[in-house]
Amino acid sequence: MFALKIDRLIIGTLRARITVGIRKRDNSTKQLRLSYCHHAMPFPMVYKTLSQNFDVIADQYSDDECLVFKGEQKRYTYKTFKEEVDNIAASLLDLGFKKYDRLAVWLPNTSENVTISYAASKLGLIKVNINPAYVERELQYCINKVGCKGILLSSSIKSLNTFEILRRLAPELNEGVSSTSELSAKAVPTLKHVILTGEKTFVPNVYSYEDLLRRGAQLSHKNLIERQASIDPDTPVEIFYTSGTTGQPKAATLTNFGIYNLILSQRKLFGQSFTRLCIPIPMFHIFSEMAGVLNAAVAPCHLTFPAVLPDTIATMRAIHEEKCTALIGAPIIFRDILTHPDRKKYDLSSLIFGLSGASSMHVDFLRQLEKEIPITRMAQAYGMTETAGIITCSMWAGDNDVQRRLSSIGQPMPGLELKLVDQQGNIVPIGTSGEIWTRGHSVMCGYYGDAEKTQETITHSRWLKTGDVGRMDEDGYVYFVGRQKEIIIRGGVNIYPVEIENTIAEYPHVLDAQVFSIPSERYDEDVCAWIRLKPDAPKCGVEDIRNFLKDRLAFFKIPTYMRIVDRFIMTPTGKAQKFKMSEIMTKELEKNKEKH
Repeated sequence: MFALKIDRLIIGTLRARITVGIRKRDNSTKQLRLSYCHHAMPFPMVYKTLSQNFDVIADQYSDDECLVFKGEQKRYTYKTFKEEVDNIAASLLDLGFKKYDRLAVWLPNTSENVTISYAASKLGLIKVNINPAYVERELQYCINKVGCKGILLSSSIKSLNTFEILRRLAPELNEGVSSTSELSAKAVPTLKHVILTGEKTFVPNVYSYEDLLRRGAQLSHKNLIERQASIDPDTPVEIFYTSGTTGQPKAATLTNFGIYNLILSQRKLFGQSFTRLCIPIPMFHIFSEMAGVLNAAVAPCHLTFPAVLPDTIATMRAIHEEKCTALIGAPIIFRDILTHPDRKKYDLSSLIFGLSGASSMHVDFLRQLEKEIPITRMAQAYGMTETAGIITCSMWAGDNDVQRRLSSIGQPMPGLELKLVDQQGNIVPIGTSGEIWTRGHSVMCGYYGDAEKTQETITHSRWLKTGDVGRMDEDGYVYFVGRQKEIIIRGGVNIYPVEIENTIAEYPHVLDAQVFSIPSERYDEDVCAWIRLKPDAPKCGVEDIRNFLKDRLAFFKIPTYMRIVDRFIMTPTGKAQKFKMSEIMTKELEKNKEKH
């Protein structure tokens, strides 16, 4: 729809001069009247799996360094990384993993997490990404929802003893090796193989990741080569959990073809600034995987993971030491760097591109980032799990339209369509707010095992309803207005109020609860709960409820602020007015802050 011109901008950095492709709007283009925008692909779509193209890149650039894990003190060239991918894939194949089997990865930002992303594509497995902060009931749900055959985890993550959580869930792990060498656990019946990161394990029915690597190196790779050649690019390769109004997570399922071509279009749009990339985002998040981890499958690049868990100093140190040219993250990552007292101890001037996603940022804050960190140019991306990440990006505006680059969420990625519609599904005029719908190759094939929810989200003509509201200008740039869904985005992580409300209501003395967001300087949004107790309930305090939630919800879901109230603010028809509760709490917290 839009005629694009390519200008070349040469930018000097400390060590090299980097050429960045900047796309400039053609002012002669006819202005839009209806809120529909589409960018044709500037290159033919590629019908390959991620691993098929990765092998080509790895062979061409075998001696180039591609992955750096600062927290683990590991560095990989394309050759050494491909060897690890092939060896672990050969072992998984030997264990009996078949096409379409689901393999859960319950890890933070580790090298094993990345390796499985590539091995899954080789074998036709579906990698199931699980938040490492989840506790027992959440883990059980994620495994059983999609029927995971295996799980990869570490013995512990910070203070969370993850392996003990799994042992409580599957006590059969302690009962000795079965006749089939497979786990048989009542609570997680499909789970057959447990793999622990590290060198050795002395637990029956549990494999060591390092042992599997050594085993894979000794196996013939003939069967692996045959399996990889048989994998269709339309094969599902990743599941990310999302959620909706029911509060139960849904398993968004994404294909090799959709992911590969989206990442390829990202690389074309962002140019060479994306060749030395710093990735501090947790890997269970779609933004990390699609804008970061899988870049090495598409084109030669250098990916740096600053730490196993989020760490602002580690991120700054990684940029300083590795001379990263691009940084991706939720607003909290950029905000924590900007406000950190030690920021000036690190040289961050190699950064020429910053991409923020997960929640929108104010134009003034983006300008501040460019000036003070400094970052040559910031851009915003908008997307969702169900679309493999990015739907739109403001980088389309380049340096010729800075205001649009900083204030909008941009235009759709190549090959994607976007329209804004009213409640009847009709396209709204330019300048009118409407729900954002998108269609294209990167849209999920559906929610795994949930045809009803899939049909509610994707129309018969494959338009995906985002549940978000936007406004489009006459040149196709979209501006984020708000969310129809009641999702709280705390520090870039989606939190679903209904899940928290239902869990609070499990406390014996609680009648019901309303969970909503309030503004937060650090996290953009924080979680707040109003709670009503049963009429005959004994004396009960907020801390009692907080302690009750610790074993039932991940720490980031537990409300930061809780209040026990006599009543909620409701509409005449009995619906909770959460925005009014949020306004009251925000004002009270501001008053308390002024007093102190």
